[in-house]
Amino acid sequence: MTPAVRTLAFTLFALALAVGANIDHVPLWITGSVYVALAARLYAEHRGRGLPRRSFKLALVLAMVVAVFAAYRTLNGLAAGTALLTLMAGLKLAETRSARDQAVLVFIGYFLCAAALLYDQGPLRFLYALLVCWILTAALASAQRPPAPQQPAHAAARAARLLVLGAPLAVVLFLFVPRIEGRLWTVAGTAQALSGLAEDMHPGDISALSLSDDPAFRVWFTGNPPPPQARYWRALVFESFDGRTWRRGITGFATDLPELAPASAVFDYRILLEPTGRSWLVALEHVVQWPENLTAYLRTGQLVRLPGARGMPATVTEPFAYQARSATILAGTETLAPDVRAANLRLPRDAAPRARALAQELYAQSSDPAEFIRRVLSRFHDEPYRYTLEPPPLGADAVDSFLFETQAGFCEHYASAFTVLVRAAGIPARVVTGYQGGQFNRYGGYWLVRQSNAHAWSEIWLSGRGWVRIDPTSAVAPERVEPGAQGAFGERASSGRMLLDWPIFAQARAVIDAARTAWSEDLVGYSSRTQLQLMQRLGLGSFGSGALAFALGCGLIVAGGILIALLALELRRGESDPVQAAWLRFCARLAQVGLARAPAEGPLDFARRAARRRPELAANIRRVADAYIAARYWPTPDPGSVQRLEALVREFRAPATAGSRR
Repeated sequence: MTPAVRTLAFTLFALALAVGANIDHVPLWITGSVYVALAARLYAEHRGRGLPRRSFKLALVLAMVVAVFAAYRTLNGLAAGTALLTLMAGLKLAETRSARDQAVLVFIGYFLCAAALLYDQGPLRFLYALLVCWILTAALASAQRPPAPQQPAHAAARAARLLVLGAPLAVVLFLFVPRIEGRLWTVAGTAQALSGLAEDMHPGDISALSLSDDPAFRVWFTGNPPPPQARYWRALVFESFDGRTWRRGITGFATDLPELAPASAVFDYRILLEPTGRSWLVALEHVVQWPENLTAYLRTGQLVRLPGARGMPATVTEPFAYQARSATILAGTETLAPDVRAANLRLPRDAAPRARALAQELYAQSSDPAEFIRRVLSRFHDEPYRYTLEPPPLGADAVDSFLFETQAGFCEHYASAFTVLVRAAGIPARVVTGYQGGQFNRYGGYWLVRQSNAHAWSEIWLSGRGWVRIDPTSAVAPERVEPGAQGAFGERASSGRMLLDWPIFAQARAVIDAARTAWSEDLVGYSSRTQLQLMQRLGLGSFGSGALAFALGCGLIVAGGILIALLALELRRGESDPVQAAWLRFCARLAQVGLARAPAEGPLDFARRAARRRPELAANIRRVADAYIAARYWPTPDPGSVQRLEALVREFRAPATAGSRR
């Protein structure tokens, strides 16, 4: 393989890695096409084939634009832009001739790495992008300086040194350049399918999440956390029922804030919510304080993100952090508006006739609503109701079929049937979905709530008490909870996850999740708030806006000093390039006989001057100089040029003359 082919192969290898950074976001046919183009270009260079004609390249450009537009219906946005840039990399191969063309390919690779980080800033993605940037930089160094036999390794070492030299400056700029809240630009087209609670609920929705190990959110409590029976994380409230599906009903912002006064211990906490693609947020029940500039409180007790908060869309498309305060009990008694009461009593005209009859019968046997609730829950406990992840299919009337036929289901089956029974008895009721429980991560000091913690329960209106949570799933007798569905409250187990529940694997997962969370919080989530905290820790918090300028200036001075020290150390160690090292040894031998090379003297001028001073050595001096020029400056040096130069230098002898002796 010739040096030119090796250089091109190195560049194409680096570009292939850069294309792979977006392999999960770019259609497979685009990635595959570019990889085919990479292989074809390398084969053509190896065989000495010519490049395509101009007309063929123009046709490829047109086809590329049409294909991307047909796939995305636009040429704008992150998804379409990344796809177009990937195809441009493949198209550039059709005109890659010189080192300058290879440099363009490297720069395209840099942009592809940047595009990958716009999708995901996780530690693994970042480390991969950093690795690819290192290899791209090595390929750039290799292309701009024709390689000797060990040049790829030498270029990789040079690129690593450049990254190390630039690291202090990058750290200073990251820490002290003022952070701007929100985005500098809006990236369109980043929507993707996300697991989590749906905007409505029908049998099977939440049970499908029970086997998902994906994180839903993380919680940091200030002080002690609430007891386990109070760890219900409210997300969505459903008031409208069509006989099978529950949907959100009347919505509106809460304005009567005195009703939210706590009458018990309060819990302050901060939540880091994973992307959901929805506007709703999660919080403990009875929220009494929330960031009003970021979120809104609905009359159903839900928190939603405000449009434009921090320059972001209303939907949660990236990790979102917010603080809240909740109480287990609220002071005072609420009054239920007539329209809200009507909405929470409404049932479809012909839905659940047997459930209606049962509710009326049980209510007639009860002295008050509280006793009626106890009778309904006792029915779930005493009769052969089962808790299972794989319930049998329901009939045309879902509620009657569950209550009187299958008697097997998941939390959404019990919450739906219980709410219908309560409404049929004339008691306002609604369904709430969210999460229950969570696992404490002692390495990160937070509670991790996974999608497997998704849960559904009911709320009923009791005079003098307001909305009261009732979890009918808890009434099922423990012996009728099927294997694989244990832990209705907290982590649900499955046979596929039993290995992960072993202590050694559980600890490893906790450490990994803590590391990922720290990365997201401290690096990706580095904001003006955390920057201000850093200034306070450095004792500069009282200097106002000038603190950042002072810290930035001092940091640049320190980073510059480190850079100068590293460069000085690099120069003191000497040039590790074998070509340059051999030339310096040759120059040192001539200097010993009084023929020192001037610092600015090139190899040709030095060789001519030395040959004039020592005519008897002129032929050998010219041979060494010619070998150095061939190995150092020729566009495509011979593979043996370095060995030839080193051999000539080893054989060169310059006896001292009488005038040169000291």
